[in-house]
Amino acid sequence: MQKLVLTIAITSSFVSFALAGFEDNFKKSVKNFADVNVEVQLKKPLKSFENQYFVIGRTQGGDIFPVIVSQDGSYFVALSNMMNLDKEDSNMIRGELKKAGEEKEEKDSKALNALFASFTPSDFIYLKGESEGLPTKIVVTDPDCPYCREQLETIESELQKANLKLIFAPVHQKEAFIKAQLAMNQAAKLKAEDTKGKIKILRSFYQEKKLNKSEMATDFSQVRKNTDKIFGSNLIKGVPFVFEQK
Repeated sequence: MQKLVLTIAITSSFVSFALAGFEDNFKKSVKNFADVNVEVQLKKPLKSFENQYFVIGRTQGGDIFPVIVSQDGSYFVALSNMMNLDKEDSNMIRGELKKAGEEKEEKDSKALNALFASFTPSDFIYLKGESEGLPTKIVVTDPDCPYCREQLETIESELQKANLKLIFAPVHQKEAFIKAQLAMNQAAKLKAEDTKGKIKILRSFYQEKKLNKSEMATDFSQVRKNTDKIFGSNLIKGVPFVFEQK
């Protein structure tokens, strides 16, 4: 019989849950263990374990996690690779996780499209792809991020597959914000179709570079505002972040 192999890491909370309902107890047990607020997105009984449920929890940020929960919700067991479930339970878990993942992806996609639509064209550096009819990808980036620098090194190959709209959300120090603002200011002076010129400007700031006194006095409020808006959405946790615009 085909089985789904799951590892159980038992996490118990020895607090009195006698007077509360299942959902309240589950929320308390997660809060006590991980200091995270959750809601119950799905609860289904298991045949493999008497009086226990398969539960998909959802955090306030929209993240989901699957666990096995006791009948009263007072303790939960994280799925891993040590316990065998029967075929019916295994298929149910696979199906529900697939469904929950697709729902989250659709919800996140709508939220990200709405977020990026709220910015103005001047908040982006637009790089046109090498052919017509290409999709457009949003790239959230930071001049002082080493992974963003690696990404910029091969940007020409990316432009063979998509148009790119770069928006800055630095996670480093003040200098990163200033570099981003200077890159935006200089790129804005070029013609819209001058992709090579914009890449040259970007590369001049995506490196270890000491800014002079005049550059350090640059007003970077636009980049600061955009950064706060991006990370304040709780949809994006770091850089580089790439999203295909719909």
